[in-house]
Amino acid sequence: MVGIAATGGFCSVYISKYLMNREVGFGRRLLQLFEDEAIPYEHTPTGIDNISVIVRQEHFSAATEERVLRHIRTELAVDEISVERNLALVMVVGEGMDHTIGLAAHATAAFAQARVNIEMINQGSSEVSMMFGIKEEDVPAAVGALYEEFYG
Repeated sequence: MVGIAATGGFCSVYISKYLMNREVGFGRRLLQLFEDEAIPYEHTPTGIDNISVIVRQEHFSAATEERVLRHIRTELAVDEISVERNLALVMVVGEGMDHTIGLAAHATAAFAQARVNIEMINQGSSEVSMMFGIKEEDVPAAVGALYEEFYG
């Protein structure tokens, strides 16, 4: 592992729709709604029936949020939508992570030991980074716990 990084100021737009994965073009249409508002996105962790779009809060004012959520509801007919603010992204990055057995277990154990709740996890397909979404207020405890776990 090479390093640990953390930054705050994010929010997550969580969208759930039954069988979303079978709807051709759903992801493109969703991201188009953000593009129409000139909102860049950081990450899009997904599941079978859900997707989250992670954006910087500075690009997501209350008025913008209201417009985007309205368009998502009407144009994509989603089952559920919610926004969570004041999130931070903590990244564990490094070459060789794809050959390191138990790395996620060590990281999540460190968070648990520090009593930091993980809001989301995403590992890039390149397997050189693992992202954890946590509350901003937990960043010092989370980063400290990771450093202790990996460099202790």
